Amino acid sequence: MDQVDVLICGGGPVGLLTAHCLARYGLSTYVIEQHERLKQTLYGRAAMIAPRSLEMLEQLGLADGLMQMGFVVRGQITYRDGQRVEDEQLGSVDASETFFDYLLLLRQKYTEDIIGAAYKKCSGRSIHYGTKLHGYRLIKDASDNEVEATISAGSEPDTRTIQCKYLVGADGGRSTVRSLAGIPFEGDISNRQFIRIDGIVETDMPDARETNIIIQSHSHGNVLWACLDQGVTRIGFSFPEHLYKTLGAKISKEDVIHEAKKALEPFTLSFSRIDWWTAYSVGQRLAADFRAHDSVFIAGDAAHTHSSAGAQGLNIGIHDAVNLSWKLAGHVKGWYADSVIQSYTKERRPAAAAVIEQDKLLSVLYAGELPEKYKNDRNADRNKILASLMKQGSRNITGIAIAYAAENPTLVEFSNKTVPAGGRAPDALVQRPGIRVPIRLLTLFGNVGKFTILTFSGDLPKTSRAVKSWREYVDKHDNPSLLRAEVFQHLTIMYVENRRASPEELLGVPPFGFTSYDVDGSAHDRYGVPQDEGGVFVLRPDGTIGTACKLDEGLKVSDYFRGFLKEQVQAANGTDRDKSASGTSTPTQVVAEIELDKA
Repeated sequence: MDQVDVLICGGGPVGLLTAHCLARYGLSTYVIEQHERLKQTLYGRAAMIAPRSLEMLEQLGLADGLMQMGFVVRGQITYRDGQRVEDEQLGSVDASETFFDYLLLLRQKYTEDIIGAAYKKCSGRSIHYGTKLHGYRLIKDASDNEVEATISAGSEPDTRTIQCKYLVGADGGRSTVRSLAGIPFEGDISNRQFIRIDGIVETDMPDARETNIIIQSHSHGNVLWACLDQGVTRIGFSFPEHLYKTLGAKISKEDVIHEAKKALEPFTLSFSRIDWWTAYSVGQRLAADFRAHDSVFIAGDAAHTHSSAGAQGLNIGIHDAVNLSWKLAGHVKGWYADSVIQSYTKERRPAAAAVIEQDKLLSVLYAGELPEKYKNDRNADRNKILASLMKQGSRNITGIAIAYAAENPTLVEFSNKTVPAGGRAPDALVQRPGIRVPIRLLTLFGNVGKFTILTFSGDLPKTSRAVKSWREYVDKHDNPSLLRAEVFQHLTIMYVENRRASPEELLGVPPFGFTSYDVDGSAHDRYGVPQDEGGVFVLRPDGTIGTACKLDEGLKVSDYFRGFLKEQVQAANGTDRDKSASGTSTPTQVVAEIELDKA
């Protein structure tokens, strides 16, 4: 019987990313995917990776591989009746907010390949394709394994068991894990149909391989033209209702090609190769909870589904995986109280609900119709409404504006409102000692499952006393929350122009971890840190701001960590060791047994 920390069901991007994160954090994992890899649809599916997702993936060591293959899109243009519509350009990313000022278009197969390879390299484990989950039972034993799952590979009749502390379902909209856990999947599926087709195309439409394009079609709503990797283009459009009633499930590839040509009129279109096509029903559904039985979690499409109108499916799944992983890892290691695990649903479910509410409007507008709320407005113009909604929601679509309410102990409000608790940690350009070439702040610390304590020195002639106070506080042996080095990492950001002297000489005390220079004050400004005061920011492993304080308010940092670190971690002074899911099995007490035919 195999014993691991976490069993992950689902070999798509969300399951693989969860596995990769946990492996980076030192946990043992086992990944199963019910479909055989070679028999799966190799192309198509999710393709757009948003700027905030790229930031998160970069800190996990994954962005470079993706960027080597993907198509970079900055902005979007619109055509109506064969003419470019200048006042309805959408999709631009504000370069003042992120250095990833673009969308990356890459087909899901390649995203899976890159994340899967990184997981194998990090963990030394393979992904078990063609392996199904049949059921699980909840147990209690001396090794803290709370789930015993029954699985089988391929067509083999024999089953085997996996014991784990946690079971994660990232197994899609028809999730077996969600079904077994009895989590309601609430929402609606409409008769509205969308078509997606990927291939190598020839067209007389201008800018065909320059950027993403929207064609405002009289017959097929707003037609999506997306440039993908390796010269492939994706065309997406609404399936007209009269054709749906005529063809329905009988729609063929030839029908799709015919409709794609009509949708692109007055431009011409032909395909020299087709890699993938699909017709799907639009629906918005949300799981009632993202956790069940304390030790079972769901993420990605298993927890929420919607149309591809805003291209958000993969991205909110990435946020799920990163959010859940650091919390699971810290809990397995005995660092965090259960309130940290509970915050996963509290944070991610409202974020998914917001995407779904937006999608209810976007999917109707992309289909060429007016949402119900606008139908009594005689002056309503669906294209103008769509443009307005896209512009209003652009920061959410890019992920830059995604933030969490301070409803759990890892988010503690503070007086600085430039970047509030629960918001994204800003990036900025800084310099390393001796090197005058700027480097991005977020590249100086990767996501290894630790909190990051950023010390902003401020203008040292004015802040030297406060810096010394912070140094003395961190060095105190009666400060247990700051003794557990595994939980956090330090980084010092010094506001200085003289970069010849060593960091310690300039700072006047030993630096707090790795040091970088904020030569023009832009990093201090991005975080709203007064240069005559300096300050301390605590970032969660997922790049979310946890709290902040002044340099002479060290007690607030300790109080913050005491709010969710377990008492034995606070008092251990580095002497307790992390538990692992290994060793011989011990007598178990079955709490509940859940099988697929009983769910």
